[in-house]
Amino acid sequence: MSIMDVGLDKKDRKVVSDGLIRILADTTILYLKTRNYHWNVVGPLFSQLHKLFEDIYGDLEAGADDIAERIRALGFYAPASFAEYVSVSAIKEETGSPEALDMVRELTLDHELLIRRSVEIMDIADSVRDVGTSDLLVERIRLLSKHAWMLRSHLE
Repeated sequence: MSIMDVGLDKKDRKVVSDGLIRILADTTILYLKTRNYHWNVVGPLFSQLHKLFEDIYGDLEAGADDIAERIRALGFYAPASFAEYVSVSAIKEETGSPEALDMVRELTLDHELLIRRSVEIMDIADSVRDVGTSDLLVERIRLLSKHAWMLRSHLE
């Protein structure tokens, strides 16, 4: 097996990868929560929220794939079990079906949490000059911020 030489020390790649694993876990839990809300939303905002939630979980699914592939590009394995995700995610899964605006409120808070955690990992990536991870996280933060704004607008 050849030694990876992409300009980053293994220890730096490991620190970034460990951070990305947490972001992957958060993204996957948020994906599942949003999917739950998409399936179970009811009330006068049903059509609008059903579509918004679908757009959001589509972006989260694509984002999870990008994050997992970045972990692999850094030379580590991406976890793929729900138990692993729950153990490191700051986002809590949803087991019920809250009222529509409570769903929106919960997703808004979760998006803001994921944005903050993504910025933390981006700062770590920047500190070791991992521009590939930084670039990925800039795009993820941009999309998460857009969704947080759209969600938050329903609460104003």
